[in-house]
Amino acid sequence: MTAGIESLLTPALLREVRDFWFQHLDNADSFVIADQEAGKRWYMGGQAFDQTCVERFAPTLEALNALGINGNDVLQALQPSNPHDWLSLILLLDQIPRNCYRGASSDIVFRFYDPLAKDIALAAIERGIPDGEPEIRWQFTYRSWFFLPLMHSEDLAAHEMAAKGYGLMRKDVHDLVNTAISGEDEYRTKAAKVVKGNTSAANTFAETQIDFEKRHYDIIKRFGRYPHRNEALGRENTVEETEYLEGGGETFGSKAS
Repeated sequence: MTAGIESLLTPALLREVRDFWFQHLDNADSFVIADQEAGKRWYMGGQAFDQTCVERFAPTLEALNALGINGNDVLQALQPSNPHDWLSLILLLDQIPRNCYRGASSDIVFRFYDPLAKDIALAAIERGIPDGEPEIRWQFTYRSWFFLPLMHSEDLAAHEMAAKGYGLMRKDVHDLVNTAISGEDEYRTKAAKVVKGNTSAANTFAETQIDFEKRHYDIIKRFGRYPHRNEALGRENTVEETEYLEGGGETFGSKAS
């Protein structure tokens, strides 16, 4: 199984994932704080973006599913040490499936890819990747993705961890705003210049992550699951869930959220 995983998740493939996901960011400042326009490609890319994800990455995702693996299998096979490879794994397993499998086919996202991504994210956090590696910590656009697998989970404890992660990121943003620029770390120095250059955008970016997690947390706190996933997963709505959905409750734009 290890050989199968290694043959699929090669260094070249992981680099391709990163290059593809961030190819529209045309300046270094965007890796510190991506603006709302940049976010449209990820969250409102439409059918064209979905189709590109399918063409480039669905064969790899399908092959992983055929192996019947879990997150520990991936970690044992790859033993990632490069912070950017951790990021690529999270993007490949948490984000790209959401572009490849929508509607009735989205059950595979929730049943297979989400647990994989959550395992990888938890391992990355345990190793201090998002908060301890300078090239991730001070490039908030990168850092923010590490907590999305926890946000997508229906486990309340995972949401509490995501909220903590985004809270630490917000603290770093605020600290950069309120402290002098120093040259001790090149990534921190760069981040400080970007954040001080547009404090409003930096604060908005940090607060948006907090708010989005809170909206997800509130649903899990109330229902113990995401009602908008019930149809795809073959789960029957409770009366309260039906009232919630029919009353305009959150679905985050699609059933594959």
